[in-house]
Amino acid sequence: MKTNFRKGVVGLTMLGLVGASLALTAPAQAQSPLGKIIGVAFIDANANGKRDPGEQTTLGRFKVTDGGAFWSCGHTGRDNTYGLTVRPGTYFVMPIAGPGQHTSTPVIRVQVPSPGSAVVADLPLVPQPLALAENCGAYAPKRTARVPWGIPEVAVANGFTTLTRAIDAAGLFDTLSGPGPFTVFAPNDLAFAKFTEDELNAILADKALLTSVLTYHVVPGRVSANDVVNSTELATVNGKTLKVQIKDGEVFINDARVIATDVTAANGIVHVIDTVLVP
Repeated sequence: MKTNFRKGVVGLTMLGLVGASLALTAPAQAQSPLGKIIGVAFIDANANGKRDPGEQTTLGRFKVTDGGAFWSCGHTGRDNTYGLTVRPGTYFVMPIAGPGQHTSTPVIRVQVPSPGSAVVADLPLVPQPLALAENCGAYAPKRTARVPWGIPEVAVANGFTTLTRAIDAAGLFDTLSGPGPFTVFAPNDLAFAKFTEDELNAILADKALLTSVLTYHVVPGRVSANDVVNSTELATVNGKTLKVQIKDGEVFINDARVIATDVTAANGIVHVIDTVLVP
């Protein structure tokens, strides 16, 4: 089964002065409160994801996204550094490997806390011909299977905007990036859109409730689509069980229809559903 993920592109516009007379008559406008993501591309000789003393800089490329509509691509300058102006918030920096390189940390989560702040996100590249990446575009760069994307990175890369926000708000990003393995029934953005904006904001603001809801979507172990259809119930890490049914040739988890299966992550499997499961 296949599904299309909604994605958008945000354009950035710069406004300049039209003329001296306009500048004299028009009231001054405050600048947008922005912060920065900065960093350097470097050869990650020991593949530990951070720049250690003696590790040399190199030319590099990157993609920055907020997990939703905003994305921006670029490359380091002649001094092997880069800088991107963004609004305060949570962002995901994806180093883009070139020929003869792969990334030791394929997705780096950063928090730009306030206007004027500058957060460092270095781009770790390893000089081994293990993986290649396409040029950056509206969609996440494609990489070969040897680049270890965990479940949160898969959510970011495939445009699960609200699920990514929910994982971050619940503080589960690091947990779901752990060894696992996990099987996640991932609601797409249309699933979350079934809530009103007030309902969704209330869930995102209640960490205990949000954690309960999200863990109800997670089953321990790797449960393939074939395993799912041969089950009647699945135990979740929430402690409660999910009911598996087949209706008119389609698979349902409780009342949620499965619309895509076996999206592979380094630490598990993702199946896409069209409804948020509520314990």
